[in-house]
Parts: sequence; C-alpha cells; structure tokens
Amino acid sequence: MWIEPLDQAASVLNALGLTAAGGFAALFLLRARRSAIAERMKMSLEKHQDYFTYLSANIDDTDALLPPPGQLSSIELRAIQSKLLEWIETIGGEYRGKLTALCRELGLVELERKRLSSPRQGVRLEAAYHLGVMRATECTGELLQFLAKEGRESTAFVVGRAAAKCAGTLEELHSLLLLLTEYHPAAHQLIADTVASSSLDPAPLFAELLHNENNEALLAVALTGLSGRNCPETLGALDRLLMSGLKEIRIKAAKVLLQHSHLLPRERISELIRHPDWEIRAAAAKAVGEQQLGVYMEELVRCMADEEWWVRHYSAKSLSQLGPAGFEALCEAACGAENGESRETAREAVLEELDRSEASASREAQHIPTYNQLNFIYRRILGETGSERLASTTRIGC
Repeated sequence: MWIEPLDQAASVLNALGLTAAGGFAALFLLRARRSAIAERMKMSLEKHQDYFTYLSANIDDTDALLPPPGQLSSIELRAIQSKLLEWIETIGGEYRGKLTALCRELGLVELERKRLSSPRQGVRLEAAYHLGVMRATECTGELLQFLAKEGRESTAFVVGRAAAKCAGTLEELHSLLLLLTEYHPAAHQLIADTVASSSLDPAPLFAELLHNENNEALLAVALTGLSGRNCPETLGALDRLLMSGLKEIRIKAAKVLLQHSHLLPRERISELIRHPDWEIRAAAAKAVGEQQLGVYMEELVRCMADEEWWVRHYSAKSLSQLGPAGFEALCEAACGAENGESRETAREAVLEELDRSEASASREAQHIPTYNQLNFIYRRILGETGSERLASTTRIGC
C-alpha cells in the first residue's frame, strides 16, 4: 500500500522533531552536568581556602609543603589541582619546584599519567597539558610517544610544549625537536618557541645543531632559537652556514652573526653589507644603526643607491641613528644622490629624524641643543627653514 506524499512528509518531520528534541535534551543535560561540576569545584575551593592560605604562608620555608589533612574526594582533588597548576604557571624557581613536588605527593602526576591512556582525545590532551605544567620529568617518554602519534595534527604542539616542559635532558629535547621538524618542517618559529618553554637552556643544543647538522628544518629552527641570544661559540658554524646553498639558512645565519658584531673584524661586516642577497645587505645596514657602528658610515652612504628599497630604507634609518655626522651624510644624500628614489628615501628619513628630535626637545630641554644642531645642518645643506619643511614634504632635490 502506497503512503501519500503528505503522510511521508509528516513522518519525516516527526522524525526530525524527535531528533532535534533529543539533541536539545542531551545538550541541556550536558550543560547542567557541567554547571553542577563547576559549582562543586567552587565549593571545594572555598572549603580549602585555609589550606591555600597555609601554602602561601609556608612556600618560603625550607620544609616541604604538606598535603591537606583528611581524605579528599575526586572533586576536591581536582579543585586543589586547578589552584596548584594556576600558581605553578605564574611563578618559577624553587617555589615552582616545591609546588610540583606537592603535586606528586598528592598523586596528581600519576593520575594524569593514567589519563594519557584514555580513549578520548580531549582527555589525553588535557592530561598532557597538566603533566607539562607539573614538569613531570618521569612522563617525558610517554609524551614523546603521544607526540609521534599526533603526527601532522595541530594538537602536536600542545603535546610538544608539555614534553618540552617535562624534559630533563638535552637528549630528550633533541628527540622532541626531531619529531616536530619531521611532521612540521616549516613551523620554525613555533617549534623554537615550543623548545624554549623547557626549563633547560636549549642554546647548547641549538649550537650543536649548527656545527653538525645539514637538515634545513633543524638548522632553521636552531637559528631561529638563537635569535637574541649571546652564543659566541657559534661564530665558526655561522660562517659555514653563510655559504649554504639554501637562501633562508644564509639569511638567518647572517642575522644571528650580526648579533655578535663586536666580535667580528671590520671587513666581515663590510662583506655582509655588500652581500649578493639583499636581505643580508638590509640586515647588515640595520645592525649598523642599532649597534651605533659609526665606522661603517661610508658603506651606508653607498647603500643609499641600492636597487632594493629595504636596503635603502635601513641604510637611511641607520644613518639617522649615527648622530650629527650620520644626519649630515643623510642630508647630503637627500640633496645630491644621483638616483631619484635614493633622494626620496633619504629625505623621508631626514624629515622623520627632525620630527623625532623636535618632539624630544619639546618634552625635555636637554634635547634642545641636539635639535638645534640637526636643524642647522638641515638648513645649511637643504636650504629650507622649518616652515618651508612643513609646507613641502615631497621635494627630493635641492
């Protein structure tokens, strides 16, 4: 017997209605359950407020911190754990060590370790995060195994950061680095930041990689991780990497090398200013100004004629940072450079430095002589008064 179309539609609508009602009911129950748990957590925190006061008052003592008296329910234990993890993430040194030791005594490390075997992905990730906060060195191997299973998933970095925090040796950090670069070879900065979250200093590991490694991803991460660090022992390896056939490695190596300009012979920096890669020329020009290396003023003036805008830009900026002599060279470039683009770049830097100096002089009287000196140089070379400068900021010739 055939069912009429209206009957069919009614059946479908009834089924959809029941499904939607079931979904809303499940959602309501889930929210109610979470709300109940949150309320019980809040009550547990209030119940143990005296214990948290004890921890705050005794964390400076040489004695180990004691666990709370009596038997704790699972909710109470979770509440105490949440407070301990919050404190561990905000303090360091011996205080962190005392709190992590307390976590072990409370059985929290072992509890989270068991949760790493949960069939639910969310539970495993939360357990990994908690183990990382507690610096559970005994769980580093299991976290590395978990990381290997995550592979190319973005969640690998959650597990990776936890493993880095738990790592007790540079060998473990090396294993972590190998896994992350294998599955995420382009995430140089993220991997370097992940490794840097370790309680260990990763600089020796990065330095060793520069000396012995040829893998592009590993070298890129090591160079990224050494950015801003003082590691003079890497100078020989950096010289080697400047000859690399990989452009990104050459650029990163040059930038790290320029951090140690005070240890380099003058000709070495001059070579970087003349390097075939414009990114390295720009980085060298920028470093000259940041580190106040006035001996390279002539090289900067020549760089004002570079075909690349970034090289001209950083050369002009660095000249403006080299005092009145650099400002005078910049004014002369704005007046006499053969290339129109060079004159424009120089003039923009001149006006920017004058405005900066004028603003400083208006705030503090001690900067007035410097501004007067720069303004005198500007008027002598470019032949403009202050009012003329404000009226016309697009002129590029004399």
